Amino acid sequence: MRLGILFFCTLLLDSCGNKETKIERAPLEEIHLIPTDTIPLFEENKTKEITSATCEYFESIEPTSKLRDKNTTHLLFAQRIGLDYGYKNDKAFFQAKDSLLKNGHLVSIEDCKYYKVKEMEHSFPYLTPEAASLLEEVGIRFNDKLKEKNQMEYAFFITSALRTDESQRRLFRRNKNATRSTTSHLYGTTFDLSYVEFHRTEDDTTLCYKNIQDIFIQTIREMRTEKCCLVMKEVKQKCFHITVIQ
Repeated sequence: MRLGILFFCTLLLDSCGNKETKIERAPLEEIHLIPTDTIPLFEENKTKEITSATCEYFESIEPTSKLRDKNTTHLLFAQRIGLDYGYKNDKAFFQAKDSLLKNGHLVSIEDCKYYKVKEMEHSFPYLTPEAASLLEEVGIRFNDKLKEKNQMEYAFFITSALRTDESQRRLFRRNKNATRSTTSHLYGTTFDLSYVEFHRTEDDTTLCYKNIQDIFIQTIREMRTEKCCLVMKEVKQKCFHITVIQ
């Protein structure tokens, strides 16, 4: 009887040992630019799925006052939460623009009490709703700080917003300090703000005022420390390169 039980257990163990165990692993998602000349059709109320990876990336960002976030980090978030496509040329973007606006994937950026839109030669005044909300939040905080310090009302300038691959190449030919690689500007999540010039509301004057510059820089530092956005201070271009992350 004992020999029979032992023999049965041996067969069972052999059977388990010979069985192959396959572990299904999800492939790693490679984030890259998807240039297109076609016009993507956006469905009404289309929403982008927010994956757990987005939260993991967000948690990995350190709360720092250093305005040195790398272009690769900006790009990572832009491709995660921005437009599905980085448009290869201006024509493709303009053909899709009305659809993007109608379905809430982009909003138009226009002058307001918080900021003025500079004439854009190499980009277009459109952002994702999330980036537009961040832009307004910068304006509100800057305005509040000006009041705290008994300053007049000033608006900052937005110098660049959404780009196409074509406009990015034009920019590089004119300005060798511009990145040659894929930029987060292609996805509508990123804008550049001048930290040199400001518009004084009272007399409709544009000026460079060190005290106002310091208040504006302090505003951006605080928002980066709170992990509201990614920021890269561009010294030669005298602007903040800012990307929304949530």
